Amino acid sequence: MGMHLDFFDLRTAADLFRKVEEDLKALQDAPSDVRLAFNFFVTVEHLPDWLDQRSLVKKNCALRVVSHLANGAKHFVLDDSRHKSVKKAEASRYVEDGYVEPGYVADVLEVHLSADEAKEMGRPVIDVLTLGQKVVQLWKPDVPAA
Repeated sequence: MGMHLDFFDLRTAADLFRKVEEDLKALQDAPSDVRLAFNFFVTVEHLPDWLDQRSLVKKNCALRVVSHLANGAKHFVLDDSRHKSVKKAEASRYVEDGYVEPGYVADVLEVHLSADEAKEMGRPVIDVLTLGQKVVQLWKPDVPAA
């Protein structure tokens, strides 16, 4: 089990990235938890600033979607006119392929992308875990060693 970080232990980009990874693991364990999703996306939204890479956000579809979720959700508005990446975010139920127990349904939070972002991402809808994994992999090479 990884080391738990207290708020005051977040001093470097590596510290913040460890929190991002912990938040994603928590979200993987409870993919329908809106609070965990919000916590993850708000934390990820701060990584570009800590890495002095804010300019990358406008160039990267996944980071634009994260920015919209973090800023839109913060104000409980996902159709804020300043943000064009997300049409709506919702919880969706799906049944896992090959799951043996009949009737097993898992909840997962999904993000419905705008037409432009859907075209760039290659899909109209992305679940929060897939989006989370994308952004973690994107930032991982840029984070200096602790």
